[in-house]
Amino acid sequence: MNVRFLESFVCVAKLGSFKGAADMLHTTAAAVASRIATLEEQFGVRLFERDHRGVLLTHSGTELLPYAEKMIELQTRMFNAIGHTEAFSGMLRIGVIETVAHTWLPDLLSRFAKKYPRATLEIGSDLTPRLRDDLLRGTLDFAILSEEITPGFIDNRRITNLAMRWVASPSLAAQLPRGAAMGFPDLAKHPIISFYRESGVYRNIAQSAGASVDLRISFFSSIGAMIDMARSGFGSSLLPVAVIQQDLLDGRLVALDVAPAPAALPLVASFRMEPASPLADALVDMARASCEDFIANGSCDVLAR
Repeated sequence: MNVRFLESFVCVAKLGSFKGAADMLHTTAAAVASRIATLEEQFGVRLFERDHRGVLLTHSGTELLPYAEKMIELQTRMFNAIGHTEAFSGMLRIGVIETVAHTWLPDLLSRFAKKYPRATLEIGSDLTPRLRDDLLRGTLDFAILSEEITPGFIDNRRITNLAMRWVASPSLAAQLPRGAAMGFPDLAKHPIISFYRESGVYRNIAQSAGASVDLRISFFSSIGAMIDMARSGFGSSLLPVAVIQQDLLDGRLVALDVAPAPAALPLVASFRMEPASPLADALVDMARASCEDFIANGSCDVLAR
């Protein structure tokens, strides 16, 4: 049985579209339909039904899906075992938080493309809760997010802990106490720029606030918008040093010594154990290497305290 035909079947099943699968596999919808028709002829059953909602798996297609995924996984592991990683031609759907997208994601993708030149990647950047939901639903194969996922069928691998710093524009920093580390109440006299309410960063802020009153917090889902607002002098923000190290070096942002010191931001690689992505272990290793190189080649280690 042609494993490439099984790859087409899995793509159609995951995307719910022959055209979407064709785009992902760099072929035509007619070629994908032909591969599916061949599989249906071999098995003697219909694998998909079409209706107003799109392409849906039949009962037989639903039964075939986990076996097809295992066949693709087995082929990849076989290629890896004998050193022919370049032969892998499957699709991998990866989701990352914006912190990763703004730092070492390009290096990770370059490493992956070099080792798996025939693989197809679908990359998305989103908030941790949405990435978690997509991974649990099976619409992602692999995610890099800021907290572990608790269900038992998800494997979580810690990549690193990123240093976090309170920062502000030079004009706002000039209005804050200098010398000894300021307390959170001093910071809270001015607006605070935070990630969305469900984020670990906001929980960090809330824990630091304690009994502080009259907090003026503006919530953002975009780290780029947070950095722009902090540069403008709108307020102070708690951000990963890795993302803002050039702003700190160029003086567009100033690091603030605030007590208590903020907790580090964890970066976690998560993937489904069943069915397991055949490239999950390799991706974790590449992610760690890309992250370590980014930090080693930058100034994060100097600026983080």
